[in-house]
Amino acid sequence: MKKVRKRKAEDKESRSAKPNAIVLAALELFTRYGYRKTSIDDIAQAAQVAKRTVYLHFENKAAVFLAILEYLGDQVRQRCGAADRMGGTAVDRLAGLLDAYFGMAFELFSKSEHMPELEETFSRLARARIGYLNTEYEARLARFLRSLKKTGEIGRPPIGLTVEQIVHILLRAAEGAKHDPKVQGDRKALERRLRELSTFVLAAMKK
Repeated sequence: MKKVRKRKAEDKESRSAKPNAIVLAALELFTRYGYRKTSIDDIAQAAQVAKRTVYLHFENKAAVFLAILEYLGDQVRQRCGAADRMGGTAVDRLAGLLDAYFGMAFELFSKSEHMPELEETFSRLARARIGYLNTEYEARLARFLRSLKKTGEIGRPPIGLTVEQIVHILLRAAEGAKHDPKVQGDRKALERRLRELSTFVLAAMKK
């Protein structure tokens, strides 16, 4: 019985390994060559699977692209979870949560000349899904700020602002930092900028 269960577990792992390999290969190709110039043949070759294997798991190239979005969403959740468990000051933890999202995107796409095309493709194919993931991330940051208030590490938002509005402003500033010419291509510079933003926001809510 144990051998049967082990074999089933191995078969399940093997089945999931192929779509994962396809998604990771496609992410690399889309980043390097763009969405339009990458074909299913290219993806199959990079993933080291047959073309029919790609179609066994994904209806078309757009479906592969959407799977990449799900993969990136899972990566952000895992990074946020790690940042939540991280010790250190409130600034350390908030900067970690910002880096979970903006740092990952920076690592993947900052050097890609096809980023405008990829952003347009994400928006065209998965606008609603992107909106949901962004809302989920904003809610996480809002919960974090409220948890700091509950533990007495910070006070209320400045008069006239809500926690949600502060989160919105923070994310727009972080997005701008990612595109700052002084930050382009410099991971450490982005980390410093995200930490500065975290310091500024928490100082604004200081008791």
